[in-house]
Amino acid sequence: MNSGGTGEEKVKKRKKHRKHTLGERGDNTIHKNKFGFVEIENPEYYDNNYYFSPPEFLMRKATPEERREMVVNYIIRRDGKPIDLEKLAAKLAVSKRTIQSLMRSLKEEGLIEVLPNYEQNGRQGHNSYRYIGSPTEKFGSSLTIGMLYDIKNRAGFRDWDWDEFSYKNKGEYDLMDLYAAKSYRRVTRGKFLERRSADKSACIRKPKYLAIRYSHFITKKDGKKTPDKYIRINYKTEEQYDSRPGSLSSDGTKKFKIDFSKQIITFALFGILFGCELEGSEDDPKITIFNLRTAETYAQFTYWGENYLYFVRDTEDEDREENLVIYGEFTSK
Repeated sequence: MNSGGTGEEKVKKRKKHRKHTLGERGDNTIHKNKFGFVEIENPEYYDNNYYFSPPEFLMRKATPEERREMVVNYIIRRDGKPIDLEKLAAKLAVSKRTIQSLMRSLKEEGLIEVLPNYEQNGRQGHNSYRYIGSPTEKFGSSLTIGMLYDIKNRAGFRDWDWDEFSYKNKGEYDLMDLYAAKSYRRVTRGKFLERRSADKSACIRKPKYLAIRYSHFITKKDGKKTPDKYIRINYKTEEQYDSRPGSLSSDGTKKFKIDFSKQIITFALFGILFGCELEGSEDDPKITIFNLRTAETYAQFTYWGENYLYFVRDTEDEDREENLVIYGEFTSK
């Protein structure tokens, strides 16, 4: 018997799975409305006087909580009319299965009613959906799908991708831009909610942790010249640089579980002892951050705040100084 098999045997081939969101061959756009990334044509791309070329597409990405709220408001506006879930999924740049799962969840929560529709030949058409939750003109913080496509992004949706903050600047990883982008969008959303007198807790992503993200680095003082014995020249770029240790950044994160039964959180960073007093509520937490030694209050970190601290101290070298940048963020995981 030939253990190698015969030509008549069926050879099992690995099935190639191709998601419908992957786009067509040759499609070079980054996202093309998929994986939750909504891309909007940028009007400034074709008509601008900048010395650089603006991006062709403006990106938005909604969180699951934001998507839930937008879909409920979409149902309220249509008020019992049939909804094509495939078209709705395309608007939100997710799969039809994701929207179907969301509709089931909304039904189980008692927020919507599903009304089947049948054609004359008995074939089932698109279901109709009706909002049956607490009476309201706009659900939650009133986010809508139209706001997601707003060119100016006045509602403060996420408008950046992780790849934008990957290794750059000659190999150095710069986290400051990422923290600034996240902080800016939180502040924008907070202002949006204040203008509408909306419930801020509607958009909070179930904060369970306080993340303290920091960057520690040494810089040269303004106007101070690096001593000649520490000057080196990069043989590739021919640029001069300071060769002393400590000139490169040190980034990291400390994460603490939010527990209202323990209202004080303590941690140390590069010789500074910090205390954090937990206030507010689980739906809208606040942290007052202070110096444990001196009891000096630095700031209050909130879910919608800028949550930014910057410390500068002298080093042993008179021409250099030590920098510590801290960002506070409430996260769900």
